Amino acid sequence: MRYFYAPEVHPMHQLDSEESKHMVRVLRASVGDEFLLIDGKGGRYHGTLHQLDKRECVLQTQLIERVPAPEVQLTLVIAPTKSTDRFEWMLEKAMEYGVSRVQPVWTTRCERSKEKRERWNRILVSAMKQSQQLWLTELMPAMPWESFLQLAQGPGFIAHCEQGEKQHFFDALNPSDSCWMAIGPEGDFTPDEIAKAKNIGATEVSLGAQRLRTETAGLAAIQMFALAQRAQSISV
Repeated sequence: MRYFYAPEVHPMHQLDSEESKHMVRVLRASVGDEFLLIDGKGGRYHGTLHQLDKRECVLQTQLIERVPAPEVQLTLVIAPTKSTDRFEWMLEKAMEYGVSRVQPVWTTRCERSKEKRERWNRILVSAMKQSQQLWLTELMPAMPWESFLQLAQGPGFIAHCEQGEKQHFFDALNPSDSCWMAIGPEGDFTPDEIAKAKNIGATEVSLGAQRLRTETAGLAAIQMFALAQRAQSISV
């Protein structure tokens, strides 16, 4: 059954213009057709098309289930890549894996200085519908690295390519703890940026022997976090 997204779902719910256009022009829906709605906050709804025209569709809805947010959450802190396509690919994968939030940060060596917040949110919503997730990955406003460090809470990790002793991220994870994981730009974090992270208690980690692109490193960290959660659930 086709999924539609609405941040607030009402008993008689009018879809926004974009979703209505898709339902009428692409799906060629008819009154009485059935759909599923998700609100990105754990709710899944059954919807029956009650009224439609070229500009708006109204669904009669009923809540099917409400799933609580994951108790253990990952915040992926990442510098946007120079290539918009690569960063958008990473956002899509983050949503498919159910990452709780993505925090873009501007760093010294970052080659992009402009965020495309509206477009990035659309990509997350599309990936949520495609992967049938009930919780939408929260896209935080982009901010300078130093500003993020002032706000950072909980256990944190920073992956970088500088020499020195580092734990593997998978080994450093405590599957019972929510955490943030920082991935730098193509040119990596500077030594000063790494030192500032260490000063607030962040743990330096490695993602393996290979040198990874920013978006690949982000996906690798996401997968390791997911595997740690899976391993814990099996052992309990």
